[in-house]
Amino acid sequence: MSDATNFGWALRKNGSCLASEVDCGETVAPYRVCCPGGSFCPHAENVACCPSKAYCTAALNGQPRCANSTWDLYINGNYYCCEQGTIAYAKDGGSNGCGNPGYKLQAGETSLSIISAAQTTSSTTAVSSPTSSSAPTSTTTQPNHSPSHTNTGAIAGGVVGGVASAAIIIGLAWFFIRRSRRLQRPPSEPAAQMVASGDYYPVPPAELDGNRVSELPGDNNAVAELPVSYR
Repeated sequence: MSDATNFGWALRKNGSCLASEVDCGETVAPYRVCCPGGSFCPHAENVACCPSKAYCTAALNGQPRCANSTWDLYINGNYYCCEQGTIAYAKDGGSNGCGNPGYKLQAGETSLSIISAAQTTSSTTAVSSPTSSSAPTSTTTQPNHSPSHTNTGAIAGGVVGGVASAAIIIGLAWFFIRRSRRLQRPPSEPAAQMVASGDYYPVPPAELDGNRVSELPGDNNAVAELPVSYR
């Protein structure tokens, strides 16, 4: 029973086909034509891998593809496929081949360009751990010690420290300036000393005003003694 997914152009291989492949015979030595297992390779103008013994070349010419998606498609008059990583080339006279990786072209050989590249698939393995649906689950929030948070905290602390230092410096400067002004202020002087030296004259000492001493006024009558009879 054939597999329709193996429908496409055959592979040129330098050597023998794999045991899982269909050996469709030799082309130009040392190359052989290989098709995926379960397909058929009736010969026509070129070797094609068909889902049955009927020729499928015309259908493949309308929609060229390799019988295996991991092969690279080339054309040299007719389509053919090479394994991925090999060197496809054409020889004078119309033959073609697939050289091993690192193959050096010989005289009369020309490298060919890929018409349709192989499809590469990457497989990933997912590992799942068994969990119990009946058991309650708890989550613990771990502290975030990422460098970005640490750097942000350090920057914020530096900014706050800088502002505080600047405030302290400004306060000390204001204190010393005010103290210096107080020390430079002249002491208060008496009003007499504030007068210019050229306008100041000392006042000589003087006695307080007083009344002169004088005798009381008397009569002009002469002084006489009293008669004896009046004594």
